[in-house]
Amino acid sequence: IHPRRYFVDLTSMKEHFRSKVHKKRLKQLREAPYTQEEAERAAGMGSYIPPKKVEVQTQPLEEVIEMEASS
Repeated sequence: IHPRRYFVDLTSMKEHFRSKVHKKRLKQLREAPYTQEEAERAAGMGSYIPPKKVEVQTQPLEEVIEMEASS
């Protein structure tokens, strides 16, 4: 799930995509969410299996094109 934010204009959206906040959030989203099964394994109730990585990308450029066309 990609974080959804609304921006005043295209410039502020591009600026956000280059920001440290955006890059940090994408990095956090790459790991699968913590589950009850993982908690039980960590407590010694099963074998540890490392969390799987999830592919997260920045919003597609199609939305950028739509935003430019509407203004």
